[in-house]
Formats: sequence, structure tokens, C-alpha cells
Amino acid sequence: MSLSLPFTRNRIPIQLALLVAGFVVLVTMSLTSLWLARESDRASETVAQSLEVNSAIITYQGALRRAESGQRGFLLTADPAYLNDYESGRRRLFEIQPELEHLISDNPEQIEKLEVLKPLVQRKLDEMEQALVLKQAGRDRELQAMLRSNAGLETMNEVLARIFAMLNDERALLQDRQEYSDRTNIILFVVNFAGGLTIAVLALASITQIRKRSEQAAQANVQLAAAHTELAAANRGLEERVAERTADLREANDEIQRFAFIVSHDLRSPLVNIMGFTSELEALQPDIFSDTPPTPEQRAQLRREVTEALGFIKNSISKMDRLINAILGLSRAGRREFTPQPISLGALLTSMAKDVAHRLQEIDGEIEVGALPDIASDRLALEQIFSNLLDNAIKYRSNDRPVRIRIDAEERGAFAVIRVADNGRGVDAKDYERIFELFRRAGVQDRPGEGIGLAHVRTMVRRLGGTIRVDSDLGQGTTFTIILPKRWTA
Repeated sequence: MSLSLPFTRNRIPIQLALLVAGFVVLVTMSLTSLWLARESDRASETVAQSLEVNSAIITYQGALRRAESGQRGFLLTADPAYLNDYESGRRRLFEIQPELEHLISDNPEQIEKLEVLKPLVQRKLDEMEQALVLKQAGRDRELQAMLRSNAGLETMNEVLARIFAMLNDERALLQDRQEYSDRTNIILFVVNFAGGLTIAVLALASITQIRKRSEQAAQANVQLAAAHTELAAANRGLEERVAERTADLREANDEIQRFAFIVSHDLRSPLVNIMGFTSELEALQPDIFSDTPPTPEQRAQLRREVTEALGFIKNSISKMDRLINAILGLSRAGRREFTPQPISLGALLTSMAKDVAHRLQEIDGEIEVGALPDIASDRLALEQIFSNLLDNAIKYRSNDRPVRIRIDAEERGAFAVIRVADNGRGVDAKDYERIFELFRRAGVQDRPGEGIGLAHVRTMVRRLGGTIRVDSDLGQGTTFTIILPKRWTA
């Protein structure tokens, strides 16, 4: 009985220390997470503000161009309808200016640029107003002398240069703010993950102490040795699992960020084209619907410009449709429930090789399937993975030699390592990661495709608990190595 007293006396301080440590970690993590969350919200607000500033600057520029277009139309045609565009643009210019001043009130550099810009804009407006007065008064000689001086053109060029400088500064600021927001989110994730892991370790240590201190004194030495062995093995396994999970989370987070950037960039590009050519069509309205019949040359020029703008708009819409359909396809594939079942890889890939045999015969190609193990996995996912790889091997073959494809495998513990090798064009080492990114392709773009296949392959491989990598000699061939668990469970 006396032997248990020291254990009891020692147990209380250790457990108390673990409890205090856990409490300190929890409080620290909570306060840090709260601060980081507020920083993340603030960063998001600054990003939104930069976007509003960009929009206001573009509107400011568009209003000035509209006023100039209306003035120029009136000077050329003397049609009073153009004065409406002039007055509308001038009015919008003065409406947006206070809003822009308010939006950049926290940015001294932009305020300084705007203060320099405002007199230039006023000078340009005065010059346009003077030209209109001369035109309306019939003082054509004075008007022509004024226009030949190029003072208005120089003023407009300087105004546009100042506006573009403000746009470039704001876009640079937007990028900095977006990067800060991303860093804040990553730090918030790391703090939460590290804090949770620390608490879990402290909890595990506390439980271990309770278990060890509750053992009988007569069995203490034996149980202590066993506990040390078990704890060491558990720590190794835990460290490996934590390291694997951390790597998976980091890679998944990086892939999400790349996916968001790529999708937003690729979808924004056709939108920008549509907006640009829509504005061009809008700018052509006065010429199209003018009361003054255009000359045959003007009509032909208008027809060419409208046809070109509509063509670019249609192409941009078609590109957006393809991108959206591709994203929807990946989303549907990602939501599908996988069902593990016994699969003979040898039979599966032999059957797939027969399916592409006729394509290979047409190009004097060959495919060889080596010895492959049996595994438990999702059949449809495997068919999609290897179908993509075989299709790529045939599609990106070398023009200098008949295509040769070989599929083999080996077993490494609980995993099957499958290799799909070809003697095609190969992939540059700098593009190893790029070819797995959505909507990204590498090398000569002389084959149809949207850059989706390998991104889909990697997604399927990861969902099956495996990994995929590429090794290649440019101009000699490529080998894709897929590592899958032999007994995967959903």
C-alpha cells in the first residue's frame, strides 16, 4: 500500500501540468485564431475596396471617352444628337469623381495622382466645350486652327497616361492585398492545426500517465517496459500519419488555390473580351444609327468592325461554355461514390489494350501488357485513369518512329506500382507539375484538347488513396508511375 502513495503524489502534479499546458495552448490558439480571422476579414475588405477603385477608375475613363466621342461626332456631322452623348459623358464624369475620391481617401499616392489628373481633365473638358462653341457659332476657321494645334490630343494622351498609371498602381496594390489575404488564411490554418495537434498530444500524454500510474506496483517494471515500446511505436506511426496528412493537406490546399486562380483567370479572359467588344459595338452605335446616311466606304467599314466584334464575342462565349462544361464534368466525377471490388489489373488492361488496337494498327503502333497484380479498387476510376494515359500516349506520339507502349507493375508491400511507358515526344522537366494542372498543357499544341485529362487522372488516383508521378526524356518518351493500395477501402 505504501508503494502506491508516491505514484499518487506524483500523478497529481503531472496531470495538473498537462491540464494547465492544454489550457494555455487552447487560450493562445483561440486568441491567435480570433486575431487572424479579423485580419482575414480586413484583408478581404481591402481586396473588395481595390476592386471598387479599379471599377471607378475605368468608369471615369469611359465617361471622358464618351464625352470626347460625342464632341467629335458633333464636330464631324453637326448632328445635335451627338451632344447628348457629350453631355451624358461629362455629367457622368463629375458624378464618378467624388466617389473615386472617397474610395482612394486612404491612399495618399492615388490622391496625389488624382489631384494632378483633375486639372488635366478640366483642361480637356474646356477645350472640348470651346470647340463646340466655335462649331455652333459657325466659326469653322478658328475651329480648324484649334484642332490643327493638337493641343487637345496632347492633353487627352496625358490624361490617359495618368489614368493608366492609377490603374496599374491599384492593380499592384490589389495583388499585394490578395497575397496578404492568402498568407493570413494559411497562417490561420497552420495555427489551428498546430494547436489541435498539440492539444491531442497533451491529451494522449495525460491518458498515458493515468494508465501507467494505475498499474499495480508489483507489475510496474514489466508494464513500464511494454508501455515504452508501445508508446515509441505509436509515436512513430503518429508522426508518419501526421506527416502524410500534413503533406496531403498542404498539397490539397495548394491545388485548391491553383484551381481557383486558373478557373477565375481562364473564365475572366473571355469575359474581358466580351466586355471589350461590347463596348466597341456600343461606341459604333452613333455611326450605325446616325440620321446621316453613311457613304459606301463607311458602310463597308462599319460592317467589317461589327462582324469582327461579333465573331470575337461568339468565340469567347464558346470558350466559356467549354470551360464550364469541363468544370461540371470534373465536379460530377468528384462526387461519384467509389465502390471497391476485386479487380484483375492484367485482365482489365489487356481488355483496354484491345480497345485501342485498331488505332495502333493504323499508325503501325504496338502495346505490351506485362504481369500485373490483382487489387481491390474502383473499376470505373481505374478505367478512366488508364484510358486517359493510353489516349495521351497515342495522341502525343513522335512523328519519327512507330508508337510503342508498355504497361508493367510490381508489388511493394501493401501497394501496387504500375508504370505506363511510351516512346513519344516526352515532357520537359519544368512542365512535370504543369501537365497535372487543370486547363494547362505543355509542349507543341498541335493536338486537340482542353488540358483536363491528366488533372482528372490525378484526382482519381488520389481518391483511390494513391499517387502519380511522371518521368520523361524530352524527345525520347514518358513514363507515368501510379502507386495504388492493393486493398483500398472507401
